[in-house]
Amino acid sequence: MNLTLLTHRFLPRYFGGVETYTLRLAQALQKRGHQVHILTGEPVSRSDRRITRADDVVEGIPVTRLVYDFLRFPVTSRAAYADPAFTAAIQAALAGLRPDLVHATSLSLLMGGAIEAAHNLGLPLVYTATDYVLTCRRGTYVRPDNTICAIKESPEACTVCMGPHTRLERTITSVWQLTPPPLRQPVLHLAQTITGKHADFLQAAASIAHRFAYLPAWRDKISHIIAPCTYMRDMLVLNGFPAQKITVAPYGILPPPPDFKKEPAPVVRFGYLGRMTYIKGVHLLLEAFAGLPESLRQNARLTLYGEADHRSEGYWQALQGQARDLPQVKFAGRIDNAAISQVYRQLDCLVVPSLWPENSPITILEAQAHGIPVIASDAGGIRDLIEHERNGLIFACSNTGDLQARLARCLTSPDLLPRLAAQSHLIRSLDEDCTALIALYKKFTNSP
Repeated sequence: MNLTLLTHRFLPRYFGGVETYTLRLAQALQKRGHQVHILTGEPVSRSDRRITRADDVVEGIPVTRLVYDFLRFPVTSRAAYADPAFTAAIQAALAGLRPDLVHATSLSLLMGGAIEAAHNLGLPLVYTATDYVLTCRRGTYVRPDNTICAIKESPEACTVCMGPHTRLERTITSVWQLTPPPLRQPVLHLAQTITGKHADFLQAAASIAHRFAYLPAWRDKISHIIAPCTYMRDMLVLNGFPAQKITVAPYGILPPPPDFKKEPAPVVRFGYLGRMTYIKGVHLLLEAFAGLPESLRQNARLTLYGEADHRSEGYWQALQGQARDLPQVKFAGRIDNAAISQVYRQLDCLVVPSLWPENSPITILEAQAHGIPVIASDAGGIRDLIEHERNGLIFACSNTGDLQARLARCLTSPDLLPRLAAQSHLIRSLDEDCTALIALYKKFTNSP
């Protein structure tokens, strides 16, 4: 088969779990004799709305990038995760690639336009729902006050969520509403300068109305959805996506090398792997670790792997401030996924302190594949992967004391981590994932 894997952004500039999964899946499909091409967005900083094309090869996989500045596009387009000009660019790229099927691993940013583009070309589109863009305007289910939303998407609720929340935002909105439309651009620029945000709250109602004009078409035009967890499936069904179009299946993971073996250490080694952003809860982990008695901290190490993007620079600096008086904490920076097994050789327990309803974190799957138990919050799809007290420990989301108690147990109960590790295994291999996907692809193509 000739297959196009489509995602919102890609390596090497962007390096999250979705990007890594997309590359590994492409390589596995290519190894089985299929022709595979990755089509991705490439968000950059620009002074206009130009969309340009760049082609390169990443680890043997040809990649086409649509380069653009996401924030230059109207808030209505950002709310719908699709823009007519960008959709046309996706369609032109797909027309040139001529795939038998498009498999999207993310529809975030402006890649939602791929649904319309594939439909216009008569191409089936399979979507692995790695994000919540089909069911949440913010894509995270996290409200501005950092509480979790778990209700059906509606124009009323979403307009409130995306609207003004602070006194300053409400004042700016009042000025905006009193300003004649031809003169509103200076108000928008002023709002962006004062708030340090994109001021989408000024156009919340219009952008949400535009988004809801797209939703019915999305439901009809996606051929099939793969939900990595039951939480994702349930939210899709709640929001009107047909249950018969959804298959629940975790991501496939490369198994560790045959010679994988943990390196012994005289202390308990906790680790975090991922982006350094607020909703990932790294500050919560540092707070819980700092709250441990000094006698326990002396027998522990906490290594934080990952980086902050430009939007989270202030958060990154705050984390370093939190750790300043904690000699047991180390910031190890970004790691190449090819070196992931070496990281797990030096960990006894992975901690996933997320404040938002994670879908199906690949870091958890990778840790379990390496026999590393996980402590994680009870948000979203994490409970599909961790059974409390069997292969890991669950703590109440956002509860520092609860997380601290879990860390303390690992330090005071020497048999706990080995017992949990004995039940931590590879859930689904990349090879198994690939076999199932090929069978699914064949249902929507004429390929033998």
